[in-house]
Amino acid sequence: MSAPEAFPYPGVTGGWFPLLPAAKLRDKPVAASLLGEALVLARLEGKARAFQDRCPHRLIPLSQGNICNDRLACRYHGWEFDATGRLRHTPGATECGARATLQSYALQERDGLIWGSLKPTPVESLVGFSELPGYVWTQAYRRIRCSLFHTIENFLDPCHTPYIHQGLLRSQGPQQMQIEQTVNAAGFATHYRLTQKQNGWINRLFDPGVDQNIARFKLPGLVELDYLKNGRLLFRSALYFVPHSADDTGIFVRLYAPRSWIPAALRFALFKPFVHTLYVQDKQILEQQQLAQQIYGERYLFSHTDVAARPLWALLHGQSPSPSALKELNFQTTP
Repeated sequence: MSAPEAFPYPGVTGGWFPLLPAAKLRDKPVAASLLGEALVLARLEGKARAFQDRCPHRLIPLSQGNICNDRLACRYHGWEFDATGRLRHTPGATECGARATLQSYALQERDGLIWGSLKPTPVESLVGFSELPGYVWTQAYRRIRCSLFHTIENFLDPCHTPYIHQGLLRSQGPQQMQIEQTVNAAGFATHYRLTQKQNGWINRLFDPGVDQNIARFKLPGLVELDYLKNGRLLFRSALYFVPHSADDTGIFVRLYAPRSWIPAALRFALFKPFVHTLYVQDKQILEQQQLAQQIYGERYLFSHTDVAARPLWALLHGQSPSPSALKELNFQTTP
């Protein structure tokens, strides 16, 4: 894995990212990765800790070890490290037979998740999932072998949906939307006002008349996709993109819906197969794109219809974004 300094998107290297649901970190160490760095997460002295995932003795991943005497123990020779990462015990010696301290990283628990940053003393605030009073949500985790930029841009891009998701999100016929985009140093929001209702199967089954979409991106990796009717939020898909490495991106997904007399578990269960199909379609095209990028490099064109690509590219590279000048999108798909 590459060092975090070499990560291709410098605009995110100081940020906090979700690594694991807090409930999954119990009495055993867990492997994780962020920005190309292999990490081991462990609960020591009642608190979540993160260290570089290697024992300094013979470089075996500490995530393959266990917790012993409230210390992180290597499975190879049993070396034990305390909550600060300091070596405290080397079996076979009456006193600790070496001096070593593991590289540690910042962690915090929030909203049921463990968040990590590779900066020793992070200065950036944690940008978490937004609270939505009056709404219920469900959470899942997915992973795509593709770069952070292309994975995020795919979920913000409306122009691929008539093709990759044909029939599910859009069927044949004209589709028109008015566009307005605002940007700042921390992200951007794109407002789509729909002239015609989207006409895919998902819309026919679950769409009560959405007339506006709002797609937001917030550094370092949060995307919020809102679906509204007459100004009222009907549904939100929130995705937190985690750059495990330069070509491996994880996604924590939360789907929000208004509270209703219909049990939330039933509503989400009905919707889940459609969302999963969308994910599989996106995953296939993104992983093909990543393979092509490994051959040809990032030699591709930006179009004026790439509404999200330009500001996203700028933000991920630590630059100031400019809003898209495009004011209208028109689709005309045929069978």
